[in-house]
Amino acid sequence: MRRSVKPAAAGLAAALAATLAVALPASPAAAGEPFQSPDTGLVFYSSYPTEIVGRQAAPDGVCRPVPADATWMLAWSGGFGSVPGYQTPDCSGQASELNNFHSWSEGRYLSYRAG
Repeated sequence: MRRSVKPAAAGLAAALAATLAVALPASPAAAGEPFQSPDTGLVFYSSYPTEIVGRQAAPDGVCRPVPADATWMLAWSGGFGSVPGYQTPDCSGQASELNNFHSWSEGRYLSYRAG
């Protein structure tokens, strides 16, 4: 019997968000906003400590810098479809899809385009 991957991925994302919301300390971190669940827009996070290091309200296709401390991101709302990340500061060269719920090492991606 085949199962659809999308419901499983959505369930995994929801479970991770709930786990992080419960596991994080209640006091805000000094360098950024604390993790919120649910949140809005496209949100970039650092990993240690987990905090918000950048956000974008709506997709616009403009090349933007990835926040220096970002190691993962979630598109909570706003209709974000594709979010390719680039290892160059001007969105040139090979792109990797960041909107697939995975993380990367700090500084790996220098720019992104949210469409």
